[in-house]
Amino acid sequence: MVWRMTVFIHVLFFAGKVTSKKGVKCGGILSSSNDNISSPNFPGLYPYNTVCTWLIVVAEGSSVLLTFHHFELEYHIDCAYDYIKIYNGISEDEGNLLGKFCGDVSPPQFSSSWNVMSIIFHSDRHVAHKGFSVGYRKDMCGGVLTGLSGIISSPGYPLEYSNNADCSWTVHMSNQSVVSLVFLDFQLENNEGCNFDYVALFDGPTITHRHLGNYCGNEKPPNTITTSNQMLVVFKSDFNIGGRGFKAYYYSGECQQVFKTISGNFTSPHYPNIYPNNINCHWTITLAAGYRIKLFFPSLKLEDRNSLTDKCDYDSVAVYDGDSEIDTLLGHWCGSEQPPSLTSKENKLLVVLNTDRNYAFKGFVASYIGVVPVNVSCTRTEFQIQIARQALPQVDREGIYLGNPSCSAQLTETSYKILARFVNCGTAGQKRQNITMLVNSLYIDFDGTQQNIQEYEVQCDAQRKVAMVNIISVEERNRLNELARLAKESSTRNEDDESEPHETSDIIFISICVLAVILMLIAVVWLVLL
Repeated sequence: MVWRMTVFIHVLFFAGKVTSKKGVKCGGILSSSNDNISSPNFPGLYPYNTVCTWLIVVAEGSSVLLTFHHFELEYHIDCAYDYIKIYNGISEDEGNLLGKFCGDVSPPQFSSSWNVMSIIFHSDRHVAHKGFSVGYRKDMCGGVLTGLSGIISSPGYPLEYSNNADCSWTVHMSNQSVVSLVFLDFQLENNEGCNFDYVALFDGPTITHRHLGNYCGNEKPPNTITTSNQMLVVFKSDFNIGGRGFKAYYYSGECQQVFKTISGNFTSPHYPNIYPNNINCHWTITLAAGYRIKLFFPSLKLEDRNSLTDKCDYDSVAVYDGDSEIDTLLGHWCGSEQPPSLTSKENKLLVVLNTDRNYAFKGFVASYIGVVPVNVSCTRTEFQIQIARQALPQVDREGIYLGNPSCSAQLTETSYKILARFVNCGTAGQKRQNITMLVNSLYIDFDGTQQNIQEYEVQCDAQRKVAMVNIISVEERNRLNELARLAKESSTRNEDDESEPHETSDIIFISICVLAVILMLIAVVWLVLL
């Protein structure tokens, strides 16, 4: 109901905005199930200084399939002169932009991800060509999908699909990214060989490309990745016996990434430009067993919270303590909120970006580091540090040290070990919550070049013989260094302020002494004269 009202309001707003050059009729609202659109005066030359906007609205629950028959506009490398823009929804929102085109190469087929699509044609005051002709039709089953991510589902899902269905979806990414397909739900008629009701996958846009598999029954197909930027998904059902059908997410490589390195960075699609609308992107971090993952968001700018519910109902980033959305939710943010640093309990972490159909912003920057499984204990006189060799198989023992390289680890058959007395290696006492803690820094140089170093703060409460260890990220180290610099500057200013009264008192004392001497001289002269 909310979306119907939203579309209705936009249509009314759009109807009041349709303008064109005087004497040129173009643009409008199209609601038939199929029709054709062409530039003014097609196939003659289109007029100069013209802007035409078409809004296509078909039945709710269906999509719009757009196919170009002719295309010939003035060419510019950035399409800055004459062009058409195609939007997956309302044209006022650049987050819905599917593409901007000019020249004489026809745009590909486009399918909207919902029941609205917009087309804008613009010409400048120089050079005209024949223009374009494009047809559209309402598409209930299948189509060409071009977004960074989206949903493919059987007709009527989650209700039982119809008999004799024959649907084909071609997923086409505009860049050289591969296509990933992940099934969320799957229930079709089951039979050996999957010859009755089935989903078939192909590594390309047609059935002549490599066949990736036929699937039926209740078992979800495996996650599938193509070798190119296109995939064909075919769904067919026979004349009887149905099921709930299926629902699957497709992703481009920019919107579905897996990280396995010890540290890394990633951003929302198109950052620092605005992210696309209507996407669902996943970033999965998977490290070796025993590791944990620490995640930071240096920058985040998404659509604000819903003012009625005070929740992130529109665009949001969520982080899960595992590799799926059924794992523990660590946090959910939107707007300009600044998420705290997050640390997983185990070796996997999932970041999910969801955006809705309108309003888009810059997005986010995220960085992560793998937390090495460091075992720290202490006595009243020394630190005892141990790291399993299998956690750092490529690191030399000299690359692991406490305080400075002279306090490097010793190598045993199974682990790296450091035994360091508190009087050595730069360990110092610091007040932490009214408790004197013995503190030092453990360094791990992963490649021996001093360019890829992790820092861990190790602490010991010697009275209780309790030790702790925390990883210090580059961002945190920079922040701590800045705080130390500010504290030093403040201390210097305080010393200067304290020194000023002493200097003033010295001047006053000297002045009094000089005055006393002058008075004494005056007295002596006066006595002599008497």
